Amino acid sequence: MGESLTPALMISLTLLALSSAASGEPVKLPIAEETWESQTFAAPGADGEPTAVFQIVEDPEMGRALSVGSWQRGRWAARYSHVHPLPFVQGTVRGLYRTENIEQHCAGVWVQYYANGQYLHADTTTFEPAAEWTLFEFVFRRPPPGTERARLGLGLRRHTEGTVLFAALSVTEEVSPVEFPAEPGPVTRPEPPREFEPGEYFRVENSGDVCWLVSPSGKAFYSVGTDGPWYRNGGDRAEQDQRQVSWLRRLKANSLAGWTDIERWARINDELMSQAETAFATFVSMETGTWWGDFDHLRDANGEPQGRNHAFPDPFDPGFARAYRSRVQEIAKLVRSKPWHAGWFADNEISHRYLHRYVYSRHCAEAFRAFLEQRYHGDIEELSQAWETDFGSFEAIVARRPEPPERECTMASDFRLFAREIVKKYADVTLDIIREEDPGHLVFSPRLMFGDAEYVGLYSQYDAVAVNHYPSNNGPGLSAEAKEELRDIHERSGRPIIIGEWSVPAVDSGLYDDPHNLDWSWPQTLPTQADRARQAACVTIDFYNLPFVIGAHWFIWYDFDSEQRRANRGLFKASEEPWTEVIDALARAHQKIGSAVLADPHRPKGGP
Repeated sequence: MGESLTPALMISLTLLALSSAASGEPVKLPIAEETWESQTFAAPGADGEPTAVFQIVEDPEMGRALSVGSWQRGRWAARYSHVHPLPFVQGTVRGLYRTENIEQHCAGVWVQYYANGQYLHADTTTFEPAAEWTLFEFVFRRPPPGTERARLGLGLRRHTEGTVLFAALSVTEEVSPVEFPAEPGPVTRPEPPREFEPGEYFRVENSGDVCWLVSPSGKAFYSVGTDGPWYRNGGDRAEQDQRQVSWLRRLKANSLAGWTDIERWARINDELMSQAETAFATFVSMETGTWWGDFDHLRDANGEPQGRNHAFPDPFDPGFARAYRSRVQEIAKLVRSKPWHAGWFADNEISHRYLHRYVYSRHCAEAFRAFLEQRYHGDIEELSQAWETDFGSFEAIVARRPEPPERECTMASDFRLFAREIVKKYADVTLDIIREEDPGHLVFSPRLMFGDAEYVGLYSQYDAVAVNHYPSNNGPGLSAEAKEELRDIHERSGRPIIIGEWSVPAVDSGLYDDPHNLDWSWPQTLPTQADRARQAACVTIDFYNLPFVIGAHWFIWYDFDSEQRRANRGLFKASEEPWTEVIDALARAHQKIGSAVLADPHRPKGGP
């Protein structure tokens, strides 16, 4: 009994105490071959079966542990899944994990929900790398309507050479409540300078350690708003204009986000300025991941792109530059020389994940061949020795389409280096075209999906980095992990951040009542519109308090309510009825930020 406790054993005892203190007795999840099954998933048309290493090991500190990794081939996940359903469809999973040679967002936990034997949805989270055994706690609180059982999975979400281990697993029926304060936290962002030098267009400036947009009149400006709606069928257009401008004023919005009907709102802005009224700063987003036909998108060794909506374009395809320029020219006719136009998002949510595996579209493959030929001085023998292969010629590499190994080696390194060349080429093409067609206005990076920032350092030549972030809503405001990741993006890019999309959904909207057609926003839902309104205010203030954030745009004006998608993302129902509680909560939060950085006439230098 006199033996000292190891750190891992102390953690294990702490975990047991936490579980025992929970409502109901903890249910232990023994680590044994008969209670856990390995799962991997093949990609369509993939050459070869998914490959991942699954082991139940004896850890010197924790005893039996689940070990997953490395994972080299397949999609979605490599995980251990518990053979039996969890005893509850809501509860808390606790345990310990440890990682070896793993990057961020690789290790994670899943709770999947089922009804009548059919998969409905899942709650998921990821873990930070941890060299020592570390406690984790995952609350699964959002079973879809009709859920009959829930199943636990633990493992990897991304390919990696590393390993994650799990031990001391248990589950309780305890679900910690999520409460949102009636008033958001205080504003802590430093006050802006009284004024900057006026200029012709919006620009980005630093004041100490704080980043600001600066309006043409020289005032510090923080961008808040939503997507300016498109006309609805039927009804008087002049009446729609007046009504929706009034709602934007009630919202205390100063900006129109990237999915705005720019043709409509350019005319409205010009009319507002002609009447000496405040116009709205406009933003325009390109979306090349959905443009098909004029150019190719990157393709893997099997000829498959990265899906239909977020595929990365092939920037080496001459058709890409032509199509991009043509669309920029169409929009530039409406915004060129306009002081109320803030800037362009170069793209929307094009996927950078596994980019080094998507090098075989026709023009990209030729660029890859040229890259390798230059890197190895035209000597295929030098490459063969470095890669430990025998292709015979550089042309043979492109013809045979080898896939990069997951293990660290020269071949894998060369594929990853070329992926950086893809991003550099893309940035050069998009940035040059927008600046040539609409000189002077700001150009923001592609709007990155949160968690897809591997190449963000290559976007430092843009005026700011755009990120779309939808909060997890497991507590008031932004999570600590989300704030830290945004800070990391800012530091790695050296640029300010603008949030291109964010919003909060709620179950009582009635848009999540079909368990077999749940939108991807389901895991972020809150119970009521009152919760939604309070959380929206908390998130608004949290974004503003991050000194490197220069604006945050709500997505979207109307809810989605169709056969294709049902989601409570709007400020208005699809029927056009307003969610007034949410609108007014956002307006109060905008007022709390302060008119000093929200209100500005957006008039050109020397204007009245």
